[in-house]
Amino acid sequence: MPTSVKELGVLLIQAGALTREHLQEAIEEQSRTHQRLGEILLRRNYIRESDLLGALALQLDLRHYDPARDDVEAGALAIVPIATARRYNLVPIRVDGSTLTVAMADPLDVIALDDVRNLAKREVEVLVAPTEVLQALRERHYARVEGSKNVEDAVQRAIIELGDVDISDEELNEDEAKRRAQDAPIITLVEQVISQALQERATDIHVEPLEKGLVIRYRVDGLLYDALTPGRTVYAGVSSRIKILANMDIAERRAPQDGRFSVRTGGREVDIRVSAVPTIHGEKLVLRLLDKTGFSYSLRDLGFSERHYKMIVEAIHQPYGMVLLSGPTGSGKSTTLYAGLLELPRETINIMTVEDPVEYQIDRINQVQVNERKKVTFATALRSFLRQDPDVIMVGEMRDRDTADIGVRAAMTGHMVFSTIHANDAPTTAVRLVSMGIEPFQAASALTLVAAQRLVRRNCRHCLEAYEPRPELLLGIADLMTEEMMRAPGTFTRGRGCAECRGRGYSGRVAIIEMMKLGPALRRLVVESRSADEIRRVAQSEGMTTLKQSGLEKALDGLTTVEEVLRVCLTEE
Repeated sequence: MPTSVKELGVLLIQAGALTREHLQEAIEEQSRTHQRLGEILLRRNYIRESDLLGALALQLDLRHYDPARDDVEAGALAIVPIATARRYNLVPIRVDGSTLTVAMADPLDVIALDDVRNLAKREVEVLVAPTEVLQALRERHYARVEGSKNVEDAVQRAIIELGDVDISDEELNEDEAKRRAQDAPIITLVEQVISQALQERATDIHVEPLEKGLVIRYRVDGLLYDALTPGRTVYAGVSSRIKILANMDIAERRAPQDGRFSVRTGGREVDIRVSAVPTIHGEKLVLRLLDKTGFSYSLRDLGFSERHYKMIVEAIHQPYGMVLLSGPTGSGKSTTLYAGLLELPRETINIMTVEDPVEYQIDRINQVQVNERKKVTFATALRSFLRQDPDVIMVGEMRDRDTADIGVRAAMTGHMVFSTIHANDAPTTAVRLVSMGIEPFQAASALTLVAAQRLVRRNCRHCLEAYEPRPELLLGIADLMTEEMMRAPGTFTRGRGCAECRGRGYSGRVAIIEMMKLGPALRRLVVESRSADEIRRVAQSEGMTTLKQSGLEKALDGLTTVEEVLRVCLTEE
C-alpha cells in the first residue's frame, strides 16, 4: 500500500502524538536506513502503537477492530494457520463470500497481505488492532478451535479402536473395564475433555449416560451446557478411566463413590473431585474442577458496591465478632470469605481456617482440611485452633450445633470468626444460629455482620446492546424502579452474543449481596427471638439493600440483565 511520509507525520503531529523535532529526527534516520517511518518512531519511543494505528487508519481509510461487531469466526481461523497468524501478527476475523477480513498491527505489511491472500484465495479486508489485543485474540480463539478439534479427533479414534458396539454394566467385568480404561484413545479423550473444560472456564464436568447415548456437559458461569455427545461406545472406557485416576473401585457400579486426583495443564495445577452415582442407565460422574495455582480475587473484583465494600471491610477489621454469609451451593460464599481474608494484614496476625475441601491455597494462612476418617471435623479443628493463639478463624460451614457453639464462643472471647451457613436471606441468617440451639443473647453478642449472597452472570462487555425487558419481567422489579427509570429508553443492556462469549451474551459472574450490620436495634430483636420478617423490616428501615435491589443496581449499571436478577432472587422479596 503506498504511503506518504509527510502525510503520516502530519497526522501524528495533528493528533498531538508527535513533535516536529522528533519527526525530523526520524525522517533523517529513514533517509539513511530506508526503514518505514512508523517502525522508527516506535523503536525510538516517540509514539505509542495506538497512536500509529490511529494515524494509519486515517491515512489508509481503515476501520479499527471492534470486539462488539467483529466476531472471530471458526471458519476464518481454519483458513489461516496459527503459525502464519503469529508470524505476521494478525488474526483472521470472518469470511464473507469472496472476502477474508483480518485484523493486523501492521496494515502496510505487503508480504503478509500477499501470503494471506494466496492462502485464502480471496480478497483481504484489513482492520487495525494493537499487538496485545491480537495476541490475546489469537491465543484464545485458536486454542478453542484446536481444543474442539482435538476432542472430536479423540472421540473418533476411540470409536474406531473400540468398535461401534455398546457394552452394558452387567457385561463389563473388572478386567474389561481396566482394558478399556487403558486404551490410548480413551486416555487421550479424557485428557482433552478436561483440557477443553478448563479452556471454557468450566467449574464442573458432568458425564451422563443416557438410554441410548452419552452426553458430556460443562457448567460455565453457573449453568450447564452440552459440550459433546460422543455416543455410548466410549462410556465404559471414559467412566473407568476417570475412576482409576480418582482411585475409586472400578468394579463397584451399584453404590455411590467419591475420589479425587490432580492434573497439571498450561502451567496450572487443578484439583479434581469426582463423584459417581448409579442411575438407571449407568453411573453418572461429576468432576469438580478446583484451580490450585492460587487465589487472586479481591472484594472489589467480586463486584460489591462501594457501600457494601466499606461495610464488609469495617466488619472484618473488628478485633472480634462473627461475619456470617449465607447462600446456596455455588453462590460464591467461600470466594467472598477468601477475598476478605486477603484484606487482612497476614504478616502480623495468625489466621487459621478449617475447610471441606481447601479450595484455594493462600500464603501465610494456616489451612486445615476436614478428614472425617481421621476425626478431623469442623468442631474438633475449632477446639484445637483455640489453643493455637489465633486472631482470625474461618470455618467453612456451620453445619451443626457443636460447631456453631464453639464458633460463637470464639467470637465472644476475642477472635474474629468468618463462616457460612444455610439460609435464604440476611435476616434469616441472623436467627439461624438460634434455631441451631445457640442462646439468643450469645448469637446477638457474637454477630457483627450477616449477609446473603448470589451470583448472576455478567454481561459480555464485547457485545453490549441496549434492550427492553419483557413487560412481565419489569413487573417483577416495578416496586424497586422509579417512574423515570421505567420511561427511560436504553435503561438496561445485555450481551447480544458474540465469539468472545460463545454466543451466550454472558461472560463471568458478579456477586449481588444483601448485607445487614448488627446494630443495637437488630441485636435486641435477636435477643428477643423475633421473627426474620420483623428483623427484615427494621433492617430495611435502617437502609439494608435487599438481594433484588442489589441485583437491580447491577442491571442498571449494565453488569447483568433483569432476567438474571429474577432468576436467582426470590420473587416474594
